[in-house]
Amino acid sequence: EMHVPQHLQEASSFLHTELLTWLTGTQLALVLRSLPLGGGQSNGFAAWRTLCEEEERLDPAVEVAVLQELLHPCFEDVPGGWRQGWMEWEARLARHAPLLGSSAMRCALALCWHERQTSC
Repeated sequence: EMHVPQHLQEASSFLHTELLTWLTGTQLALVLRSLPLGGGQSNGFAAWRTLCEEEERLDPAVEVAVLQELLHPCFEDVPGGWRQGWMEWEARLARHAPLLGSSAMRCALALCWHERQTSC
C-alpha cells in the first residue's frame, strides 16, 4: 500500500467535499462516480481529473476546426513575433496530440486539400 502524506490526504478530502457541495447535474454525477466502490477515502484529485477530462473532450466539428488551424499556422500575426507564434503552435500541437491520426485529422486534411483545389 502506498503512503500518502497527511497534508495531501486532507487537501484531497477538502477538494472532494467542495466539489460535492458546489456541483450539480452531470458534473456532480461524475464526481460521485469517482468514489471508491468498496468504500474508503474519497479522492478529490481523481474527481477533479475526471471533471477536467470530460470538460476538455471536444465536439467532432470542433476537433476538425482545431486540426485545420494546426495545419495552417499563422506565426506572423502573433504578438511577440514568429518565435512566440511557433511556441504557441507547438503547445497546441502537444495538447491536441491525441487527435493526430484520428478520423478528425483525416477530415481536416481533406478540407485543407479541398480549399487549396478550389482557390486555384
